[in-house]
Amino acid sequence: MTKDLFRLLISLLFCYFDVCYGYDIPGGQNRRNFLFRVTSNAALPGALLLTNPQAAQAVAAPITLGETQNLGAQTLRRFRPKPPRILRQKLNLDFAVSLMRSSYAVTDELDIVPMDQFQRDFFLIRSAEYEPYVNDLGPGLVSQGDLTDPYYFDFISFAQYLTINRILINDPPVVFEEQQAINKGDDVPNEFVKVIVRRDPSITNDRLLSEHNERVGKKILDKLNETFGDSPSSLPKFLNGSRPGADEIMASLSQLIKLFLINGYAFDGVAEVKIASAIPGSASGATFSLTLQSPATLWGGKALAFQKSPLRNDYLLKTSIALAQDLGYRVVSSSVKYEGNSEISLLTLQ
Repeated sequence: MTKDLFRLLISLLFCYFDVCYGYDIPGGQNRRNFLFRVTSNAALPGALLLTNPQAAQAVAAPITLGETQNLGAQTLRRFRPKPPRILRQKLNLDFAVSLMRSSYAVTDELDIVPMDQFQRDFFLIRSAEYEPYVNDLGPGLVSQGDLTDPYYFDFISFAQYLTINRILINDPPVVFEEQQAINKGDDVPNEFVKVIVRRDPSITNDRLLSEHNERVGKKILDKLNETFGDSPSSLPKFLNGSRPGADEIMASLSQLIKLFLINGYAFDGVAEVKIASAIPGSASGATFSLTLQSPATLWGGKALAFQKSPLRNDYLLKTSIALAQDLGYRVVSSSVKYEGNSEISLLTLQ
């Protein structure tokens, strides 16, 4: 069997069993279009012509318990990278909460899914993923519900981004109904009413990925500036849009890494210039590398990368992009990869 056919079979297996949540279909197609194209090809083996009627949907339907526990989901967990048993620092609780909250808030702001559905989907996904994760690590390592525990944070951040990716890859609707609570007082149960939610028409589906990344990074950056303010640990001060030189950008990125370390996000980290700018006094054209040792999202980042999820929990990279944009630069390319226990982010400015 050729490598391409093997990949096609794996992709079809995931889609057939409704586990396209968080898995990127080749060419950026949604699940419905992908299945239609491959199952319309008469040259494919007959076994591939089977389709799941529930998979042919224009948008992501609410996830079901069966979808999270079926053969496709179990196969995906079996082939995913296993969580590493490594020593990591405890996270600062406020920082950990801000990372999770920023990602949730942006998902809500972008109006891509009814948030009551998102909360149910998130609950079912994390419930299905938790036991296999704990079993892979062994007993006694994970403090369930404790965001300061790097093992638990690694898991819950992964589950959150798995849920968000499931929404993003299925052509989110621009208009939908959402159940919203009406607070009637402390002693009275909330009343839920249906409201029509309309997304900003300028935020088309092809912009959702970049919008989500940029907004999450901006929220994290704002939180760090609010927390550290004028303290000795604050980020270097520059006027917004001032386009400082490469040395100043390096100083800012290095200090940003230190703030992540102060908050227990990783054991160590360093910023480097990989490609210098050809323009004196400018960072335009420069490529910067940001390396973290044993970050809190080491396993989750690897697992999302393995699934080719378009949206990753690469919080440092998101925040670095927001910082560069505040300083007047455009990030023309960015990437994140994992080598051993290291997370390596690259960003090129213009």
